[in-house]
Amino acid sequence: MDPFVATHPIFDRLTKVYGYELAFRSGFEAYFRSAVSGRAKGEARQVFSFDDLLGPARAYVVFPPKLLMADPMLLAPPETLTIGVPADTSADEKVLGGCKRFKDAGCHIGIEGFRMDHLDSRFLDFADVVRVDSVNATADEQKTICEELPSRGIRPLARGVDTGEAFDTASEAGYWYFQGDFFRQPVLRPGKEVSANKLTFLQVLDKVNQPELAYDDLEALIKQDVSMTYRLLRFLNSAWFGLRHTVSSIRQALVLLGPAEVRIWASMLVLSDMGQDKPNELFRRSLIRAKALEALANVIKMERQKSHLFLVGMFSLVEALTDIPIARVLDGLPLNENVKDALLGKPCPLRTVLEAIEQYEMGKWKAFSQSAGSLGLDEYVMPTVFRAASKWADDALSAI
Repeated sequence: MDPFVATHPIFDRLTKVYGYELAFRSGFEAYFRSAVSGRAKGEARQVFSFDDLLGPARAYVVFPPKLLMADPMLLAPPETLTIGVPADTSADEKVLGGCKRFKDAGCHIGIEGFRMDHLDSRFLDFADVVRVDSVNATADEQKTICEELPSRGIRPLARGVDTGEAFDTASEAGYWYFQGDFFRQPVLRPGKEVSANKLTFLQVLDKVNQPELAYDDLEALIKQDVSMTYRLLRFLNSAWFGLRHTVSSIRQALVLLGPAEVRIWASMLVLSDMGQDKPNELFRRSLIRAKALEALANVIKMERQKSHLFLVGMFSLVEALTDIPIARVLDGLPLNENVKDALLGKPCPLRTVLEAIEQYEMGKWKAFSQSAGSLGLDEYVMPTVFRAASKWADDALSAI
């Protein structure tokens, strides 16, 4: 059975994902003990492999010190794993020896809750990353940490970076990595006009979501944007679709796909283009939510709402992707009213399903259980659904 695990992204200075911190509902130690006890005697398989959840990124797992005695090769592919050791852990020879074994095996070592008084810590001999609570550390403390450690090959990570301003401040302080909700926050400015290219994107979304798909109008609109035309044709000719013949025209592409698929894939491409200046993780999360919501439709007896749930997931982060108030984006789109209500935060069944996905994504386990109960959802279905949706999203991103 797949474990309940949330993935919290860690970004580099270019807002590309360095890795994901894994947050297990029962805690990592409990999951580890359960997974090991569930193995057949003498079986040497690794305890976890989260490629489907993480794509090519690293797994960042906070370790209780006692687990440093475990076999590094048992846990996961070492080259994909960063283990976080609490900075206040007693640095006895057993613990230091455990750090050395993990380091020698190819793992990265992180130090958790790093402060100024840890600058002489013996763990620094093995560390690749130190994670600092940027909310509670002073500016001078952070500056000192960020100046001293990189010269030793150790990269500081700022935790609690929840706004764009906080990201800029942490970047100026010298951090290499950043963790927090800053990437989800839109930059909304009063009176800001929709740029010409994003206006075209919104017009395409409008066309594909009309009850009757007008191929001529849609083809003409797409052809106005050379980049969009190129990317759509490249996308359709990718291994994702596995078509037997090369698609060479927009009209041919639209006819081959059919109305339902056109709506899905055009929406994906358009949202991807609209968020080009944003962290790619935003679009990835939109895809994961869309696919997970679509999959849940069959589980909670909302099959007739499957396409609506997909769109709710797809557009759930559109405000952060576009920096345009969501009410304004939705005002120009002929979406189903229930879809709009869900996206605007109004109470409705679609909104409840979206909230369950968001709660699972963030590791808000108690709230997720309550939402699952209200939906009649067996919550143990969710880890498998989320894992499959993550794999689908990564495959789709590769094709796009």
